[in-house]
Amino acid sequence: MRRLLLALVPFALVACSSGEAAAPPTTPPKGDLAVLAEHVEQRRSDLKTARFHTEGFASDGDATEVRSIVDGVLRHDPDGVTAAMRMRVTTGGQTRDMDLVVARDGLYVHVEGAPMPEGKKWGFYSPQSGGEVDALLRGFGPSGKVGAELDYVQPRAALIANRAGEQLDGVPTTRYELVVDPMKMAKAIEDPDIQLQHTQLAEYGVTIRATAWVDDTSAPLKAEYRFELNGKVVKQSTTRFSGWGEPVDVTAPPAAEVVPADQLPK
Repeated sequence: MRRLLLALVPFALVACSSGEAAAPPTTPPKGDLAVLAEHVEQRRSDLKTARFHTEGFASDGDATEVRSIVDGVLRHDPDGVTAAMRMRVTTGGQTRDMDLVVARDGLYVHVEGAPMPEGKKWGFYSPQSGGEVDALLRGFGPSGKVGAELDYVQPRAALIANRAGEQLDGVPTTRYELVVDPMKMAKAIEDPDIQLQHTQLAEYGVTIRATAWVDDTSAPLKAEYRFELNGKVVKQSTTRFSGWGEPVDVTAPPAAEVVPADQLPK
């Protein structure tokens, strides 16, 4: 089960001939899920900013489990997603509170109560030195970004099992319930580590189910995925979005308070 826990912690057209000259080839129409994914991504890019609340859970199916609660703000830019958040992680009866700023140059982390060099408050992790912190962010989903539950709205790997209208905090939405094939998802992911994790999920017989709630403009208001093994949920992440398009502040900490991760006390 240890390998499983590691894996857990992203129409055809038929032409009828009438004897006349054949029509020029046409592009097959996009399926409903492809249209949904395209519209959601475009809407996120247009609105750019939001507040979010995420609750996550992971288990090895036995006694080991990790729970997290995250609140923060995010910004979608052409070169990626930046975010500022407060995270609480609980495992083995112990709780850690930390602040994180996901910036273009890397990740800034402040862990309450952790020993730090005098005058320093934040550790800086470059994209090559994230380690354990990267693993925490991957809890959001395959891409390791806020709102990555929406990664599973993936036409190459998922099917719409059901859709229905639903009121979410008084806002009319459409709820899309998806069934995701882990092996196909692995082929749609670029990161080799996350590819391997999804391949292992398929080997262990883990089922991935995802749900997305979108308003009538295609803005996502909630997204969720669940990993199920033998009828039991072993990993889950749910994010609620609010305040799309409103101003947010995602600012790197003052340089004087930052120390590179390799200089942090061991």
